[in-house]
Amino acid sequence: MSVLSKTLILRVPSNIIYRALKDTRLEKFFPEFFIGIERKVVMDKTNKEICFNTITQGKQIEIIETFKFKIFSNNRTFIEYITETKSIEENNIILDSIIQTHVANILYSLLMLETGYINGVLKRKKKLVNSL
Repeated sequence: MSVLSKTLILRVPSNIIYRALKDTRLEKFFPEFFIGIERKVVMDKTNKEICFNTITQGKQIEIIETFKFKIFSNNRTFIEYITETKSIEENNIILDSIIQTHVANILYSLLMLETGYINGVLKRKKKLVNSL
């Protein structure tokens, strides 16, 4: 089992990050991308911590992802992202690459969430100023 840990500070309230992580619309709208993947919520402490267990068909790869949230300051959230992986084959460079790509995609998605949130806040402020 390998463990990877990353930390981020996002300018997004923890409740928005929590809701984004729990969102399952992608799985519903594009099921063809999730064939052979089973994802379950293992632990769920609203706006504080959420843990997912993802298993591929045939149990080749099992990923346990834990997201811990701490309110850092006004609209800033400290996120600790811990990924534990189990696979049938240890030290397989292809499986390691798949896991690292998955982690990079999660981190990128969180950064894009922050970008969208900040752009929405700025747009709302601009609209408010223009209406005065």
